[in-house]
Amino acid sequence: MILLAIVVVLMFFLKSPVLQPFSNPLQSSSIALGFIMVFAFLFGKKLRWFKLPQITGFIIAGVLCGPYVLKFLSVTDVKNLQLIDGLALGLIALTAGGEMRMKKLKGSFKSISAVVFFQTFIILAGFVVLSFVGRAFFPEMTLFQNVAVSILLGTLATATSPSTTIAIITECKSRGKYTDFILSTSVVKDFFVIILFAFSIAISKSLISPVKSFDFGFIGQTLRDVGGSAVIGIIIGGGIILYLKFIKKDITLFILSIAFFTYQISRSYEYHPLLICLMAGFIVQNLSSQGESLILAIEKISVPVYVVFFAISGASLDLGALKTTWLLALICVVWRGVLKFFGTFTGAKFAKDDPGRSCTWHGCCYRECFP
Repeated sequence: MILLAIVVVLMFFLKSPVLQPFSNPLQSSSIALGFIMVFAFLFGKKLRWFKLPQITGFIIAGVLCGPYVLKFLSVTDVKNLQLIDGLALGLIALTAGGEMRMKKLKGSFKSISAVVFFQTFIILAGFVVLSFVGRAFFPEMTLFQNVAVSILLGTLATATSPSTTIAIITECKSRGKYTDFILSTSVVKDFFVIILFAFSIAISKSLISPVKSFDFGFIGQTLRDVGGSAVIGIIIGGGIILYLKFIKKDITLFILSIAFFTYQISRSYEYHPLLICLMAGFIVQNLSSQGESLILAIEKISVPVYVVFFAISGASLDLGALKTTWLLALICVVWRGVLKFFGTFTGAKFAKDDPGRSCTWHGCCYRECFP
């Protein structure tokens, strides 16, 4: 608590309109990076008093220090620091791919497929129904326009953030069939969301502009993007295997470079960086004996990367926009939670599987941790 107070007082001093010891945007972003890394880390630690994950503290710390509350980070600082997003997402995707083991996936294939299908179908259908509620918020929009927006929102709502999933699993050191099932489901679902979003965009365009016919050209483009990303991921995975097997020096630095440059360069050529890193991690884990080396190298640098990534995510939240749309946002969040629960419940019932029975968390029985 004393350290938290010290860094806050220092930032008040540095941000004083009288002193302004730094005016250069680059210098400002550097100080903002150092501050948010220390403040968010300490704040996340303190939030564990309330039995909440540290990443919740990182996000709240970002919101508090962002451009709309304490204003320690300006909008320019947030934009500059979002460069770290590529590094963080690349590492997270490599971890997610590296945690997907074919032996475990085979036994849970039916459950994963059922949950992904029913979650996707029920959430999409539920958000189309929500479009009728949207007419009360956007009376100037036609019914077809509301449906188009709801389809896009529903597609986004089906996704489960692998970054949050990986961060929680890493923090809790969770192991077991239940953990593997959650991680595999989130990764597989995100893969299909890439394709589903392309379809949703095409359908929404035809609904908004009925004079335009449904364009099937996006199918070829999507296959090119997904297929190209998979091929690049396989090549990068092979390179990682060779490096870990024969060179074995400065592995953490090598993995950091791979994650960062893969994300930045692939975006420039309109490929999917997350899919590339997912495939690379999957290849390393399942086609070599270097999977554990990859995971250990990432874990060495994961904490500071997660701190900055989630804190900047919180600082990026536009509270001004949320102030005007908070009710609709709340409805969407609650409705998504309800739909996701029923989608998961229906999928699990259809698959006739209960992965929670064999879960372990901190080495103890699932039902002892969560009676």
